[in-house]
Order: sequence, then structure tokens, then C-alpha cells
Amino acid sequence: MKALRALAAFSGRQDGGVAIIFGLSILVLGLAAGLAIDYARAFSIETSLRADLDAAVLGAASSISDPSAIQARALSFFDDNWKRKHAVSDVVLNVTQTDHTKLTGTATATMPTTLMRLGGFETMTLSATSEVEVAGGNVELSLVLDTTASMAGSKLDGLKEAAKSLIKTAYEAPDADQHVKIGIVPFGQYVNVGLANRTKSWMSVPSDSSTPKQWCDTYGDETGTSNCRMETINATNDGVPYSYQQEVCDHSYGPPSYRCTDYTEVMTWNGCVGSRDNPLDTLDEQYSTPVPGVMNASCGSEITPLSNDKVTLDGQIDALAASGDTYIPTGLMWGWSVLSKAEPFDEAVDYGARVDGKPVRKVMVLMTDGFNTLSPIYPEHTGNDTMQANTITAGLCTNIKGQDIDIYTVAFQVSDNSIKDILETCASSSSKFFDATDSDELVAAFRNIARDFTPLRLAR
Repeated sequence: MKALRALAAFSGRQDGGVAIIFGLSILVLGLAAGLAIDYARAFSIETSLRADLDAAVLGAASSISDPSAIQARALSFFDDNWKRKHAVSDVVLNVTQTDHTKLTGTATATMPTTLMRLGGFETMTLSATSEVEVAGGNVELSLVLDTTASMAGSKLDGLKEAAKSLIKTAYEAPDADQHVKIGIVPFGQYVNVGLANRTKSWMSVPSDSSTPKQWCDTYGDETGTSNCRMETINATNDGVPYSYQQEVCDHSYGPPSYRCTDYTEVMTWNGCVGSRDNPLDTLDEQYSTPVPGVMNASCGSEITPLSNDKVTLDGQIDALAASGDTYIPTGLMWGWSVLSKAEPFDEAVDYGARVDGKPVRKVMVLMTDGFNTLSPIYPEHTGNDTMQANTITAGLCTNIKGQDIDIYTVAFQVSDNSIKDILETCASSSSKFFDATDSDELVAAFRNIARDFTPLRLAR
């Protein structure tokens, strides 16, 4: 209060010198406050300008083999980020290819001032620079993709678009096919390792057979039906509940008699593999204990080992079909095998090896749309112990990361929080877990993953 009375007395003084000093002081303080506010705002915008420019140049670098597309691609990335956050739209962006492996970007923004206008400064010019280099790093990647029945329809279409977008981004950089290899592991209840591997030392598969058999039982012939009506039947498809209408009747039967029927038991191997007993079902080693083949099972498209042939990879994605229930560990196990040099698949380089003097980064992308609906009853996956399956999933994730394999996980329209938690923990970091609620977000997640592992780096 004393300070306020003193200020009032000071401002009320009648002599001219004091009034002039007071007026000038107020003006200086106002300009100083305006300067501080505008500079704080400018610092925030310039920081954002620099970050969005980096993202734009990194995004444009995927088109480095097509210089005519670089500027447009950079503008597209920049606008998507910048205009959502700032009213400052007066930005000049220029991205150019400075040599075969480098892009340089500059961005200049004009920011209207607020209180600094009192001093005659109506705008401030902000600028940022960025340089991206195609570093030529080596990557081996396995795409572990859920193709269970719950993925049928638009969800599978979204997955195909997302996976092909990742492949496209991975191979857009110059000479990327010399540095990037990708394998594809579709999974459901089982994984299909391919009929050609039937006789490999790491496999144990019975011979196909056709055996005459006889079935005998006591039963009576049906003599009539009554009370037929339509009833609602509740069921699940890969853990997803649904209902349908079905006619139900009461049946009557005659006196029972003992009878036998001849039939032929056919056993066929379609390339499906089960699990070795625990703990070998969480280890990529000791294949002197072979992998069991599962007879008369369905398992979709077979594994595509590591390849740098974009046409082949795209074709395998197009061929994906949805069927069966979910057992995530089988996808993880074979996604890991694709990335290791030892059998079953040996297209990868050894862990820690260098190619052309540069290290090889090993990456796994796991995508699923739901929880484990199946568990092992070794060697088959026909149980319903979700807790057991989740424990095996977590163990596999730990063992895979123990080999310095980067794991990205993507939950696609998943409502079960327990599996989301498992997927986030499975990822190598929380930033490598994506929760996609629709196909657009799935495509965006796969693109972000591709930009993360592609051999690009900010030079400055």
C-alpha cells in the first residue's frame, strides 16, 4: 500500500520535469514488455519452424531419386504439420538436392509483432536451415502381420495399403535395394513355412497318408422332426462376438442299433508349423530338436524370407488372405527366425556383422488386431488359455530384444487394454508402439516406422 501511495504521489506531482520522466519511464517499460513478449513468441515459433523443416526435409528425402518431386513433397509434409499449429502462414520453404546423397532446406517466416509495433517494428523475420543425408545404412526387416479371420474385409485392405506404403518408402532412396532387405511373416493360428522345407533337418513332418478306417457306434435312425423354429445363435470369430439366425427342430429317433461305417482318413501337410515344447518355443536355437509340422491345418500365405525385390514383396502383400484365430507367439517366433543367420532361414547376416563397413540394423514390425484367442497344447495351438499365451508372447519379446533387434508394435482397432499393454511393453520403446484406430492411422503408423528405419539422418 505504501508503494501505491508513493506512486500516486509521484504521478500527481505538478512540476514538469517529473512528469516528463514519468512518461518516458512508462514508455520504456511498455516497449521492454512488448519486446519480451514478442521475442518469447518468436523463439517458440522459430523452434517449431526448425522442427517442421527437419520433418519436411526428411520426408522429401524419400524422393531423392526423383529431384523434380522433392519440393512438392517437402511442401506437403511441411503444410501438414505447420498449418495445424500456427496462424503464421507467410512461410517461404525451399528444399534442394545439393548432391547425390544430400538435401538442404531453408524456411523463412514473417511474424507480425504486437507491442513492438509501438517502436515501429511491425514484423519479425524468422529462419531455419536443415540438411539430410542418405547415409546408406543397412537394414534387415521382418513384417509380422496378423491375417486372422477378424482382419477380413476393409481391415485387410488397410493392412495391405499400409505394408505396401512401408515397402515403397523403404526403397525410394538411391541404391536402397543394396542396403534394405524385408521379410514377410503372415500369422494366425499357425505360420506357413512352405512345403519346400518339409525335408529340412530342422523340420519334423509325418508323411501324407490315406488310411482306410471304420467307425462303429450305437445310434437310432431319425423318424421325424417337430417344433421347428428360428433361433439366434451367439458365436465368436477370432475372439470377435457375432450372432446369426438358424433353424432348430426337435428330433425323434427309432430304436438304437449297433452299426459300422467305412471311411478314409486323409492326413495332409499344408506347410503349417506348431511349437516346440517350452522353453524352446521362445528360443531361436537348438534346432536339433526340430519344429513339428501340423497335419490337416490351414495357415494362409507362406513366409517370404528376406528379399530386396520390391515387386516380389508387393506381390506377397497382395496375396494375403484372412482366416483362422490368433496366436501371436507363432508370428514373433518366425519373424525372429527370418532375422537370424542360423537355420531355419539363413538369408540374414550374423548379429553384429557389418556390410560394406557399416553395421546392419535388424528390425521387426508386429501388427495385430486383437488378443491371443489360442494357446499351445504342444505341438498344436488349440488351447484357450489366454494368460499362458500372453506370458509366452512377453517372453519372446524379451528374448528378441535381447538380440538387439528393434521391435515396433502396432495395435489395429484393438479394444482389449491388456494386449495393448503387452504390445507397448514388447516395443523397444514407448515411441515405437502405435495404436491405430482406423486404416488411415494404420497407414500413417507404417509410414512413420519406415521413415524411422530408412537410412536417412539429419546432417545439420
